[in-house]
Amino acid sequence: MLKIIVSLTLLAAPAAAQTDFGALAISLDEIKAAAAADATPIKPEKVKLKLGLVSKGERDNYVAQSSMFRPVGELRTAAIDYKVGPYGKMKYAVEELVTCNYVPMKEAYEGGKPNGMTRKFKCRDAKGKEFKVKYGESNGELMTETAASWIFTGIGVYADRMYPVRVNCPDCPSDPFKSERDRGSWKQGQIAVIEDKLGDRIEYAANSGIGFDELHLAQNRVEAEAIAGLAMLLGNTDNKAENQAVGCEKDDIVLAGDKAVCRKPVVYLQDMGVSFGGSSIYHNRRMHFRKWKNEDVWDNPEACIMRLNVVRTSSLRAKDAAGRDMHQIGEQARQLLISRLSLLSRQQLIDIFNAARAPKRAPEHSAEEWADLFLAKVDKLRRPLGRKTPADFKCQFDVVPPNSYVPPPDPMSQYN
Repeated sequence: MLKIIVSLTLLAAPAAAQTDFGALAISLDEIKAAAAADATPIKPEKVKLKLGLVSKGERDNYVAQSSMFRPVGELRTAAIDYKVGPYGKMKYAVEELVTCNYVPMKEAYEGGKPNGMTRKFKCRDAKGKEFKVKYGESNGELMTETAASWIFTGIGVYADRMYPVRVNCPDCPSDPFKSERDRGSWKQGQIAVIEDKLGDRIEYAANSGIGFDELHLAQNRVEAEAIAGLAMLLGNTDNKAENQAVGCEKDDIVLAGDKAVCRKPVVYLQDMGVSFGGSSIYHNRRMHFRKWKNEDVWDNPEACIMRLNVVRTSSLRAKDAAGRDMHQIGEQARQLLISRLSLLSRQQLIDIFNAARAPKRAPEHSAEEWADLFLAKVDKLRRPLGRKTPADFKCQFDVVPPNSYVPPPDPMSQYN
């Protein structure tokens, strides 16, 4: 650095002039400062890695390696104050008034419109951050997704983060999912949920997701059965492939050569909008106390075959490609669910259902009633035969094997 300074000074002096080397004298402090500047490492700019689309074979390999429950040692369930929220860092407080500006559909979504039928739009805050808003004061999915996400966080199931807030949007249409024509007509301060993604979805096609009928690929059979059992317990009938995901948390995306890869893939239930209800014509009802109360946990408790009202959008059907009964649960998976769901106290469940606004859902029931109903469902897992359940009760299989599916008897066979 010293040589460069001297050389540049010499070049700058007039050719005929006598150079005054005394005037070029550099102090020891200046030399040290120059040396320190030379030694300062240049910090590389942090690059956000994206997985992008992978081949179907690569996606299937990720499914095979995936986990569905966080290790119990990572959980802090007893310490979670659900009045504040379940996440270590809450981006938005419960019922916080969030102000943002509308992002037109043509900018927000490829193809100019979002997927699915849930009312949603994208909004941009003052810092330029865009996020998804799900809205509708009569929209039960706001309640079900908040309750499911917060419960999942407590028991260690991977899930997107859901923030129940109120939204001010000065330039939003009144009903942006339906029409953009009346910009500025949004009802200010209305209830909504902000969705924060777990990380990157691992997909072989846009919005391909993963159906429950593909979980036969997973090597961790106990967790695969347990995650299906959880969906059935909560009455999640809208479980088409795009509503579940193979994903990767941001910190687990790394470079392998010149390619971004996931070192710890997970499978999670991303959209639990149709849950906490019971049978209806098209789907189960959403956050419907009486319907969920009347919905059986078991179709055949002796064989540990669970109950789910299968509809057109269900991927949890009769059997998978390996011939397993997809509604049957093994003893290890049943015990896993019981142990994880039992981590939540009654008071925590009350706080969850209050935050999810369940008491506002007609027909109205208190958060205490919702918590007690939830605990009754867990008890049905624990005692499939009710009070008649033997102390040594165990499901037929430890882990449900391939070709376990037995077709139900044909009701017309007696006439053959």
